[in-house]
Amino acid sequence: MHRSYESKVSDSKSPCTDTSSNMRECSLQDHNKTLNSEPVQLQPFIHQVGGHSCVLRFNETTLCKPLITREHVFYESVPAELKEFIPDYRGTIEVGLHKDDYGQITFIGYVNGGQRIGQTLHRSSPKLYQRGTSPNSSESESDASHSPVPVKKKKPAIATDNAAFSPIQQPGVDNSPPPGIMFHSPDPKGSQTAAGCNPWSVHSHKRQLAAMKKENTESNLQKFILLENVAAKFKYPCILDLKMGTRQHGDDAPESKKISQTRKCQITTSSAVGLRLIGMQVYQSTSGQYVCQNKYFGRKLTVEGFKDVLESFLFDGRKMRVELLPPILSRLRNLCQIVEKQDSFRFYSSSLLIMYGGIEWSKSDNDEDPLQSSANCEAASDCKGQPPCQCESDVVDIRMIDFAHSTHRGFHEDTAHSGVDQGYLFGVRNLIEIFNNIQHKYSVPQNKHD
Repeated sequence: MHRSYESKVSDSKSPCTDTSSNMRECSLQDHNKTLNSEPVQLQPFIHQVGGHSCVLRFNETTLCKPLITREHVFYESVPAELKEFIPDYRGTIEVGLHKDDYGQITFIGYVNGGQRIGQTLHRSSPKLYQRGTSPNSSESESDASHSPVPVKKKKPAIATDNAAFSPIQQPGVDNSPPPGIMFHSPDPKGSQTAAGCNPWSVHSHKRQLAAMKKENTESNLQKFILLENVAAKFKYPCILDLKMGTRQHGDDAPESKKISQTRKCQITTSSAVGLRLIGMQVYQSTSGQYVCQNKYFGRKLTVEGFKDVLESFLFDGRKMRVELLPPILSRLRNLCQIVEKQDSFRFYSSSLLIMYGGIEWSKSDNDEDPLQSSANCEAASDCKGQPPCQCESDVVDIRMIDFAHSTHRGFHEDTAHSGVDQGYLFGVRNLIEIFNNIQHKYSVPQNKHD
């Protein structure tokens, strides 16, 4: 059995225990070992709720997705003030298919230029989290399921059509989800129920596999981009994926795409509020299951129906998680202020992730209440004038993702836009208003987050 990623860095004898900087340095050391190791088996990211691209799990704190040149360039040139709301960029890898002796097909990551990627990681090292907070684990899993799985170094073999496909099963590795954890999607266009994996993750994984098999060349490798796993800190992560803005096509889109995307915005909530549901999963504490929705459900929503969905995002099956509203609003207002300063930027077809942990803190937990920690931290004098404290983002997190159609002045040979992205800001402001109305509806007291 392989020891888990977090067990290697959270051992009681580890020197990386006292400060957050030491923890980040320890995590960096382990991450660089992975980057310089044998090829790595890439696991499905079980909490992918939406998006066109397949997202795979490289290790505990890092995900990967197919590289799109425009998006890659954007991540490498993102303004410093936006980095707080964008996943860390961590380099690239090459990905191929591997068929093992059991006839099972998996994605394998081949790390090229490890030193260059290591340097990228050093600029923004991954964070360390406690055991059990993996997005691939809810309460307990085998230690082996947390660490990248090395395989023998050889050319990726394109499997035959009749080979079995089992993305979360491998010999010698226990990748099974905790007992009873199910992802249920009421939408008829999606899988009704999936064990241990969001139905959209299964859909994306199979589509990516089919696309790579279609190439049918043994030496075929596809470049993937490595990004921070922004859900890694949360236990039973609840995730809301929203398509932002009133326009979804990029400047480089062909005329047919412009027409179809414009029409899609007109007949959905994108035109009315600058927001559209792409995907969502909410952990239900009463049943121990996730309730999921996908983009097809989002396209059918009216504005009032969309508002109801945002409210349901905070319902855990027993009660409303109203304590999350102040930090959500605080983060959104901060994002709005930053985007208002981004002259010439256009975030066409990008998404916004809102995330929190599905298990509410209780007095029996060993850790300090993160909401109280956040309040204490913000009240401290050394926090004044600084970005939102780390303890606040431990309660909820909000990140911008998917920049394949984004642009700004000086980006390639794109036409330069003037002013700020009013369509994006329209969406953010409406999102603030909707959550603010939910807050008033449930009479949540104003506090220092607000």
